[in-house]
Amino acid sequence: MFVPYLFVVSVHIILCILLVLVILLQPGKGGDVGAAFGGGGGGGGQVFGPRGPAGLLARATTGVAVAFMVTSITLSLYSNKSLRNDVNLDDELERIQQERASEEEGSEAASETEDAPE
Repeated sequence: MFVPYLFVVSVHIILCILLVLVILLQPGKGGDVGAAFGGGGGGGGQVFGPRGPAGLLARATTGVAVAFMVTSITLSLYSNKSLRNDVNLDDELERIQQERASEEEGSEAASETEDAPE
């Protein structure tokens, strides 16, 4: 189970970086990617025109975002499965009850020492 987990974590990190890059390449409200590369003045036949890569970048963003969400869900399932396999519920409840009992004994002992005359 350790190797698939590392693979999913690696893919998740790569998708995270790709998602940031694809989002940063998206044109803003006022300008497009073409303006950033010196094509700011009018030509309708540009590759990075008003409708050039917008469809491709939008599809790439959607695809990378969906893959990112799938790896996120997969990692959460791995985490949940490891938590369920490593912990016995009865043992954990008994440990918590023992901790509470020891805390109560400690607080009672502290209150007795505070009440004792000097």
